[in-house]
Order: sequence, then structure tokens, then C-alpha cells
Amino acid sequence: MRVLVALLLVAAPAAAQDLAVRDVHVVDVEAGAVVPDQTVVIADGQIVAVGPDAPVPDGVDVVDGRGRYLMPGLWDMHAHFRHPVAPTIILPQLVASGVTGVREMGSECENESDPVCLDQMLAWREQIEAGTLVGPRLIELSSFPLNPPWDYKVTEDQARGIVRELHGRGVDLIKTYYRLSPEALGWVADEAEALGIYAAGHLPLAMTTAEAAEAGVRSVEHARDLLFDCFPGSAAFRAEARSQNPPPDVMRAMVEDHDPAVCEATFRVMVDHGVAYVPTHVTRRMDAFADDPAFRDDPRRRYLPAVVWDSWQADADRMVALDPSPEGREVVRRFHRLGLDLTRRAHEAGVTVLLGTDGGDTYSFFGTSAHDELDLLVEAGLSPAEALAAATIRPAEFVGLADAFGTVDVGKHADLVLLGADPLADIRHARQVEAVIVGGRLHNRPTLDAMLDDVEAAVAAMDEAEAP
Repeated sequence: MRVLVALLLVAAPAAAQDLAVRDVHVVDVEAGAVVPDQTVVIADGQIVAVGPDAPVPDGVDVVDGRGRYLMPGLWDMHAHFRHPVAPTIILPQLVASGVTGVREMGSECENESDPVCLDQMLAWREQIEAGTLVGPRLIELSSFPLNPPWDYKVTEDQARGIVRELHGRGVDLIKTYYRLSPEALGWVADEAEALGIYAAGHLPLAMTTAEAAEAGVRSVEHARDLLFDCFPGSAAFRAEARSQNPPPDVMRAMVEDHDPAVCEATFRVMVDHGVAYVPTHVTRRMDAFADDPAFRDDPRRRYLPAVVWDSWQADADRMVALDPSPEGREVVRRFHRLGLDLTRRAHEAGVTVLLGTDGGDTYSFFGTSAHDELDLLVEAGLSPAEALAAATIRPAEFVGLADAFGTVDVGKHADLVLLGADPLADIRHARQVEAVIVGGRLHNRPTLDAMLDDVEAAVAAMDEAEAP
């Protein structure tokens, strides 16, 4: 009974309301500047006026923005939460961190017996849009990963047929994975484009990033895949590999024999074909610091069920066990740092960088890891403004919704985050969330704190029920 009660503690939706945020500093993520002392007026979930003297209609709720900063809500372009507890444990954490939009990268299930599949995800999308469920907008929902067994010869009819079937179910994109053959990826990408959706995800191990871009993949996930290309042993590795996790000696070669010129050529192909890059640096950060007790003892564990936390510990242990020597651990840290440097170079070359967290993966916490990733993008070499753009206007442009999302402008949806300090001065200030507005629905700081308290209570109840 306690578990049932905990699972029913879904955050109470806020009523849609007409609002005005008065005398606030607006963060212009396109110009990378702060526009001081603005009043932002919201009606019917949209921004209807912005300016120093914007008239505030009688009867609207007024939020005092003095000394505060208003920016567009963050979008996580590589998230995972296809799970029964999403409404109680995951979605509230995303909103509480200022994440107002997500591209969910595993929305359909392969087995009909799974408790949550695409139909439930589509229902959650509708409930969020209607305001009956608290959560970020589900901007795009993906297929399950297309990942046939090794050496299985996918035919063209099979590849195109599964894309048509998944499109008919309602997915917005087809997720590719590492065992897919290069030929099959080309058929998948081509059929997806013909149907008005697209292919994105992990690249086939037998295929370079440039080849995948030329074949029609729209976004490349994870910095690791790009690093696989940029060393002299790349062809041999891709021909022989059966895992996305290179063995220690190969990872060492990727670091020590890294060839920037190959990466630069890859960036040019990505730019030419409009392929975006979602580095998810938080995933490789875990690899790098898996042996660090301070890193592993994260207070955010209270928002995770014990079964998840325990699986994270086991995963971190496995990473260390690959090569626990000081030299081996340093190679993994260098691999992580090289990935950061690669993101800087990709950005400077004109590749569109998008923020993604791989939320739910080991040490990628729901919601707050969007801020971890912002920190890492700045550590990589992007300015705070460029990092914020990668989480706001650039994702909106990528999915073709820049006319409705991504900036604080008249006509845009009122998906906004009110901060206590200037994120352009220090990206860590983006963590100082004082209120979140989703579709004109205001969640102030006490409401967000209550949502997190409910998450913690639900987690504790689940752990108690699972205890022997």
C-alpha cells in the first residue's frame, strides 16, 4: 500500500494563468547578452509582450523579477524516461531543474509485455500539453534502437519496412544503433526522410561519422563515436569491434595517436550535411571519475531508487576494473578531456552542438545533469551564452520549432526559467532556479521544492517495499 500511495503522489499540475514578470533581466541567448529591466507578459500560454514599458493588464498575476534573470527553458536532446515511475519520480525532477522540453531517445518498446511503450508516452505528451501532468514537453519521441544481431543480413525491404511500421506507430525519429550495417543505415535514413521523420543515434561500428552523415543521419550522439574516427587505427577498430567500449589498449591509441586533421574533415562533412552533434559529456565524465569516492558519493542519490543507484555503482566498478592501474585510469580521464576538446573544435568548425544528458545512464541524474552538461560545455570551451544556446534556441532550430520556442520573444510559448543570478556571467548561475513556467503554468520555488520532496518520499517508499 505504501508503494501505491507513493506512486500516486504525482505533482499537482498548476493551473494555466495569465502572468507578468515585471522588471526582470531577460537573457537573450541568440545575442549572448542581458536585456535589463524588461516586463514579460504572458496570456494563454504565450508571450504577448516584452519591453521596459510593456503594459500589464488588470487582474493578471505579477511576478516580481527585480534582480532576477529570465531565460528560455532548457531542452534535453538526449533523455530517457520510458518507465512507469516517470510521472512521480522523473518528470518532476526535470521541471524542477528548468528543463521544459526533451527529445526522448527510447520511447517505443520491442516487447509488448513492457509496462510502458509508445502509446503511454504519447498519452503523457498529451497530458503535459493539456496541463493535467507536470512535466517537460515531449518534443520528439523515438523508436526502439535498431540493433540487429551481429552478422544478420538486413535486407532493404526489412529496413524500409520497419521504418514504415514505426512511423505508423507515431514515432518522430528512428534510433540507430551500433550493430546496424552501413547499408541498412542508409536504407533506414532514406526511408525515414521520405516519411518526414529522420534517423539519429549511435552509429554503426562499421561506419565512420562522415559516412553516416553522408548516408542521412541527422544527429550524432555521444562524443565517443567521433573519437573512434580520429586515430590511425580507426579502420581496423571499426572492422573488428563488437562493443562500443574500446578495450584499454585501443582507448590509449585513440588518445595518444589522435589525429585532429581527420576530425576536422569529419566536421566539414557534418556541416555540409546539416548533422548535429549531441556529445553527452556526462556519460564519459562517469568513466573518468568512476574511481573517485567524492564523485561517487553524490547527494542526489536520494532522488533515485536504490535498485538504480546500486546498478550505477556496479557499472562504475566495471569501468574501473577494465584497467585499475594509475596509468589506465589516466587514459580514461584523458579520453574524457579529449572529448571536451573535440566539442570545442566541432563548435568552432560550425557543427551544431546540442545539449543532451543520456538521463538515467550511470551518474546522469534526471534534470540536474542538464546543468552538469552546461558546465561541461563551458569547460570544453563554449561561452556560457553558446552553452545556453545549445540547450535552447539550437534545439528548437534543429526540430524546426524556432518560431515557437527557444527565446524570450513575443509569439513564443511561455516556457521560461527565472534565475537568481546571471547565467552569462557564470554558467553555474543557471542552477539558481527560482521559478519555472511551462506553457504559462507557474511553478514557484516553494512548489518546486514540494515536488522534489514528493520525489524523495516516493523513492523512500519504493526502497522500503523492496527491502528484504
